[in-house]
Amino acid sequence: MYLKFSIPYKTKWGEKLVIDLTYVSADGYQRRQDIPMQTADGYLWTSETFVVKERRHRYTGISYYYKVIDGSGKEFRREDPLAVRSYPFDENMNYTFPDFWLEDPMERKGVIPVLKKNTKAKIAIPSMPLFSHTMLFKIYAPRLTKGEAVAIVGNHPVLGAWNVDRYLPMKSIGGSQWMLCIDTFPVDQELSYKYVVVDVERRAFKRWEHGEDRKVTLDRQTNSGVFVLNGGEFRDKPLPPSALFNFDTYVFDLDGTLLDTLEDLAASCNYALLKHGFPERTVEEVRRFVGNGVRKLMERAVPKGTGQHEIEEVLDDFRVHYLRHGKDTTAPYDGIPEILGELKARGKKIAVVSNKFYAATQELCQYYFPGLVDVAIGEREDIRKKPAPDTVEEALRQLDANKETAVYIGDSDVDIQTARNCGMPCISVLWGFRDREFLLEHGATMMIYSPSQLI
Repeated sequence: MYLKFSIPYKTKWGEKLVIDLTYVSADGYQRRQDIPMQTADGYLWTSETFVVKERRHRYTGISYYYKVIDGSGKEFRREDPLAVRSYPFDENMNYTFPDFWLEDPMERKGVIPVLKKNTKAKIAIPSMPLFSHTMLFKIYAPRLTKGEAVAIVGNHPVLGAWNVDRYLPMKSIGGSQWMLCIDTFPVDQELSYKYVVVDVERRAFKRWEHGEDRKVTLDRQTNSGVFVLNGGEFRDKPLPPSALFNFDTYVFDLDGTLLDTLEDLAASCNYALLKHGFPERTVEEVRRFVGNGVRKLMERAVPKGTGQHEIEEVLDDFRVHYLRHGKDTTAPYDGIPEILGELKARGKKIAVVSNKFYAATQELCQYYFPGLVDVAIGEREDIRKKPAPDTVEEALRQLDANKETAVYIGDSDVDIQTARNCGMPCISVLWGFRDREFLLEHGATMMIYSPSQLI
């Protein structure tokens, strides 16, 4: 049996993340261990370790927090000590913890907390039912008033099918913490859900938490065991600037990331094909062809055996048509202009790099995102296109930006490889031209479902 942890946390050179984990038995015995974490990009940290078992003590709970150590192994930062990660435990089950950093509120106020050594204080473990396929929800709600409690409502029937009269009440485990375990064996789809506040006496819904739906995808064939979702703090008001994606520079791909350009790309592709007597391509075929620039798009679209000279003519016809009709149906994805505006308001630098030809990249950025994009770079003869790092490095040069505080955002395998070649973290978006499984197969380490998750 294993414990599998993951957490996004941007570290500096020489810093490492460690999990401070304690096993707790029913008789009060505790066994503590430090679990080192690994990272491939300096941002997403992971660790997988086997469950510890002892003959004399049957462990019924685990408690842990994340801490940061320097090059000498000295701890200098840890999570909020009040945001305890304590869960019921079965040594015969696998556990998965997709976490995020729980910031100490003193740090938000600019106060550097004094780190105290661990003690053998008794750790309280809540009693909850566990199933062969368990999803464990936990939330911190410190601002409830008398008579209020926390519940969950979501898209699947096991979560009430968004009917607030069928909410699932959570259990108070003390310290403003709430917990719920559900059996997810019947679930084989993406779950969308929100925490809600309910009136205990009237057993009635009162209000939703603020912000976007929370989302998680489960595969019941492979995700048996306990899947733990620590929701952090109940969102009573708009979230402050998140520590999760707090970079200075944001480098975006264009097609499939900022703009839904697929219909216009397909229309121009088929115009050029028909003009030369070639069969049309479906939108789904064009979806598979895009990502490596318009030349590759047309090379893939023309019939096999087409001569290079004719490919050049088809490509020229595509470019002419696309410059005239590239905005016929193209539109930003929902929420993109607002997110770009918010990033600009926070003083962030924004670049767009695309394998689309240079003139079209410039025109589309100016048309759809006026005043929001600082630098836009497309395909041109004097610079190698993605996944080579050249376009990104040129954008950073023009922005006078530091790669160490920049992030790349895209929707494809080309974008993942581009970020890797640049030595930058990559956030893969799931609203674009490639699906989750494809991105995972090609090395995606961070994925978001909504533009709002960038802030």
